[in-house]
Amino acid sequence: MKAVSVLWLAVAAGTAAAQPAPPAPAPTPAAPGGPSPASPTTSAGPEVLTLERAVEIAMRQQPSLRQTRAQAEAARGRVDLSRVGTRPTILLDASAGTGSSQKLGTAAGAGGGPDFFSHSESTGLGAQASWRLYDFGQTAANIRAAELNADAAQAAVGTTTLDIRTSVETSYLEAVARRRLIQVAEATVKSEDGHLDQARRFVAAQAKDPIEVAQAQSRDANAKSALAQAQSNEAIALANLRSAIGWVDPANAPTVAATWPTPAEIDPPPLATLVDTARKSRPEIVQLDKELAAADASLTAAHAERRPVLSASAQTQWSPGTNNWSPEPSWSAGLQLSWSLFDGGRSAADARIAQANVMGAAAARDALLVSLTSQLDLARSQIVANRANVAASTEAVTAARAQLHLADARYTQGLGSQIELADAQTAVTTAEGNLIQAEFQLATAWAQLRRATAQ
Repeated sequence: MKAVSVLWLAVAAGTAAAQPAPPAPAPTPAAPGGPSPASPTTSAGPEVLTLERAVEIAMRQQPSLRQTRAQAEAARGRVDLSRVGTRPTILLDASAGTGSSQKLGTAAGAGGGPDFFSHSESTGLGAQASWRLYDFGQTAANIRAAELNADAAQAAVGTTTLDIRTSVETSYLEAVARRRLIQVAEATVKSEDGHLDQARRFVAAQAKDPIEVAQAQSRDANAKSALAQAQSNEAIALANLRSAIGWVDPANAPTVAATWPTPAEIDPPPLATLVDTARKSRPEIVQLDKELAAADASLTAAHAERRPVLSASAQTQWSPGTNNWSPEPSWSAGLQLSWSLFDGGRSAADARIAQANVMGAAAARDALLVSLTSQLDLARSQIVANRANVAASTEAVTAARAQLHLADARYTQGLGSQIELADAQTAVTTAEGNLIQAEFQLATAWAQLRRATAQ
């Protein structure tokens, strides 16, 4: 799970957000009939994306999804290719030629060889047909293996879709967190600007020591530095979101609002229910089941390579030429039973490879089933823990803001000190950063749970 870094809080040590941040507005639903994801951003500014809109664009533009779909289409083509062996094949051929010929009425051995200046013409027209009638299950096993591999490739499309959705969702949540951290940093800068002005007025009135101006200037500069770092972090998060969506056109500049998607209010289902749902819904399990069955069918086909093959063939030929321009066509037909008694070990090697593929597919499926329960348990535990963390962090923000309000009032009346005010500001900045971190972790935990259950 990605964690939103709050390293800038250390840079801003001794500074804090002065003004209590307004409550976050309700999430804005995706506007119907929004702009096409293929259209560039207009001069009105970058498109403010909702999470649903970001996922929608990714499903249309993400190259990895198109690549997986192309692989599934190629797998279906291999099914058609495997069925070729069950159908007859027909070959037509035609030929024409000319050359020198033997003198008419002269025997070749009587000194009358071919005349260089004489010539003859020859033509030919023929057709051949062949059909594998029966190979004792080899072709049928190959067809079944190809069909199962095609089903596995189609299931992989579902896996890629889930991965893209989760990647976009996580990147989007990080971008929201970065935007909210900028708001905290902006509030801190505004507060420090106000306190610097207060310190200057106190010193001008000889009510405070001049060192307080220097202290306020230092905190104000640190707050502006933290704001610049927060803005840089947001730019990186938006670049990651662009990559997750699959936007190629540089004219498209995504941005997000500083509002979290509506979190789920219900508790996550029990672990046993989650495991049952995941085993029924995860496309990876379907894919591995199909790959295991395909490997088993390939093993059957490898063992069948040593079996006899019964085939039928027929051909006809018509060859008019200088010596006879109207010959009768010839034809032939027959059955052929062939049996490779020894192939140099090819079939044994194919069987060994197929057996290893069966073992590998079975191990991959078992590994997924083993890790599935741990994935679900981890995501569920993180939801429960982060919910409690969000509640505690919200209370901490409320208390820190109240403390800052009192410290600010005391300083305005000339009773408080710069140290007291700085401590209160740092407490607010830290509490608000921790709340954003907890909210991000809660939203990301829900995203991971949805990915683990394929919901």
